[in-house]
Amino acid sequence: MAGIPVQWWLLFLFSSYLATTLVTSSTMKTYIIYMDKWAKPDEFSDHKQWYSSMIKSVTSRSTEKQEDAAGDEDRIIYNYQTAFHGVAAQLSEEEVEKLQEQTGVMALYPETVYQLHTTRSPMFLGLEREDSTSVFSDNLFNSDVVVGVLDTGIWPESPSFNDTGMTRIPAHWKGTCEVGRGFEKHHCNRKIVGARVEYKSPRDQDGHGTHTAATVAGAPVHGANLLGYAYGTARGMAPGARIAAYKVCWTGGCFSSDILSAVDRAVADGVNVLSISLGGGVSSYYRDSLSIGAFAAMEMGVFVSCSAGNGGPDPISLTNVSPWVTTVGASTMDRDFPATIKLGTGKFMTGASLYKGHRNISSNRLYPLVYHGSNSSNLTPSSMCLEGTLDRHSVAGKIVICDRGISPRVQKGQVVKDAGGVGMILTNTAANGEELVADCHLLPAVAVGETTGKFIKHYAAANRNPTATLAFLGTKLRIRPSPVVAAFSSRGPNILSLEILKPDMVAPGVNILAAWTGELGPSSLPSDHRRTKFNILSGTSMSCPHVSGVAALIKSRHPDWSPAAIKSALMTTSYVHDNTQNPLKDASTATFSTPYDHGAGHINPLKALDPGLIYDIAAQDYFEFLCAQGLTSSELMVFSKFSNRTCRHTLGNAGDLNYPAISAVFPENANITVLTLHRTVTNVGPPVSSYHVVVSPFKGASVKVEPARLDFTGKRKKMTYKITFTTRYRQTAPVFGSVTWKDGVHRVRSPVVITWLPPL
Repeated sequence: MAGIPVQWWLLFLFSSYLATTLVTSSTMKTYIIYMDKWAKPDEFSDHKQWYSSMIKSVTSRSTEKQEDAAGDEDRIIYNYQTAFHGVAAQLSEEEVEKLQEQTGVMALYPETVYQLHTTRSPMFLGLEREDSTSVFSDNLFNSDVVVGVLDTGIWPESPSFNDTGMTRIPAHWKGTCEVGRGFEKHHCNRKIVGARVEYKSPRDQDGHGTHTAATVAGAPVHGANLLGYAYGTARGMAPGARIAAYKVCWTGGCFSSDILSAVDRAVADGVNVLSISLGGGVSSYYRDSLSIGAFAAMEMGVFVSCSAGNGGPDPISLTNVSPWVTTVGASTMDRDFPATIKLGTGKFMTGASLYKGHRNISSNRLYPLVYHGSNSSNLTPSSMCLEGTLDRHSVAGKIVICDRGISPRVQKGQVVKDAGGVGMILTNTAANGEELVADCHLLPAVAVGETTGKFIKHYAAANRNPTATLAFLGTKLRIRPSPVVAAFSSRGPNILSLEILKPDMVAPGVNILAAWTGELGPSSLPSDHRRTKFNILSGTSMSCPHVSGVAALIKSRHPDWSPAAIKSALMTTSYVHDNTQNPLKDASTATFSTPYDHGAGHINPLKALDPGLIYDIAAQDYFEFLCAQGLTSSELMVFSKFSNRTCRHTLGNAGDLNYPAISAVFPENANITVLTLHRTVTNVGPPVSSYHVVVSPFKGASVKVEPARLDFTGKRKKMTYKITFTTRYRQTAPVFGSVTWKDGVHRVRSPVVITWLPPL
């Protein structure tokens, strides 16, 4: 990974972009137009009138003649006026060319499509004791913090959104409850304080949005479970916080025009935190609508948490990598849903499952076992049990082995069921490793890791009459080791800026129980007629709302903290050892994970409330980072719409951004052997405090921190230190370590990565 020059990755991404954008079409498409609000001519009474006039002026006559001339107003889908300024409009390519020549147009980009990427987790995170009592005082459970959830909507009837005992809606809240199909004003309450949508209804037909919203701030629900699994009290990370649901995702995906509109409205409504469990591919900061919207939200003091993506374990698979966004990867908890497979030889194998239904398999009977693949690692449509690939004559009455890949895991079970199979063994491939993700299948099914899968497939191939049976063992707690970085969790490095280490952290994202829609069964398949109040899902979509909820708790405790301060508290207090006291592991390889996998580590909410020191970053500092990235003045304009920001060139290089993680990047020139970075910490602990530094060893380099001691007084709350990296011998792979400040109570830890770019 480290041996591939970054320039080649950038060339690949640029080539992919060209291949996409060079495709021309005469049809109208949706474009996001970023406007310079200061350029509005005096003849227009407001910006909305100006935008409308400008769109009308470039409308081609050929298009005007189609249907009716009233289309000019219909062309504008959204007017953006709070978090940023501009419009989303439908335009032809000819009209786009005309519009780019207009005064006041800063940038214009085609719409992007983004994709959607708990009973135990509060206890696992230390937010709740074993006796289900909170570690916090009641006043933290009646919070004025509002979390905006950008997702598929919300199912208001869920008991997780009960507002019993909550205080009045915060006075600063300006949002509203928009009505739509099956959604009325009364569906909002003191828990769901807002619901917005541009099309049809805020009601959640998918389940994803309901699940994430409940994970953030769901009210406690006793006896929550999924068909008996994970039984206990389900509640969000910040049960006293309020929820504002912004529906931006549909069957076809999540469109950037909708996302920008939701961010714009959310900031105007008064949200304090934005939880965004979706993402697209990697594109330049100034071309990424979500990045631009998040920058504007950050300027207004809103903390933005985004999922890292489910592209792991491949390297360079991250999305949402902007430094002003908190990028969250996924990890496991100490809870599992074990199931066993007994082979005809009498050997037992362990897997995972959430199956519970009428189609039971007798554990006392062995069933014929079949696999429609080969012993090689090559996957085929039939080995993956894709729709239409299984022959009923060879499957009926048997347990079928299916490889993961291409189709959803639960859909493979449906294919087996339709072909007459009595059960399924779902085997991981090299891409999934040994990670076990449990699913609520429609037939008896057990998921197994790659090694176990290979053993079972070899048994099936080597025996003339292979047999097996399945058994389901319910819920098991206190699994060791945990947490483990999920195999699917997207990995670094951050290809846009190696100087910014991503992901920022990991949080629970595997087998998470939370509220569910009444529209779908727990498998989400149309053929699933079961209905449950809760469901168990996995993905970085689940880990993101855990961090959003904890951020809401921190905001309640420290209302004056900036988004960067909250992120710093979360990162510098994260831990990097599991419950066996060994370094965190990677589920895909069963080896130790690195900061490219887990970022600063696994979140530790209680510690984050009292971090001791923080690395604060102002909006201008982030803008200076963009200046150091070499963006042109026109590219920078989309980030300078509020205060006409200009480059002051206060950063020596991008690595000098006051980020809680430290990344030293040595250039291709091997003659450069010394690199110095700077950081400034703010004391948020006792006014009089003394910290000393502990630097881990680094292969191939010496690292020196000056000063090695920081003495804070009532008057001296901020102190700056420098880190000097000296190359002893260049490494071909990144080297990881840490810099930790200690005062006897607090441990303020920053992950460190040193990268030597290979010579061109």
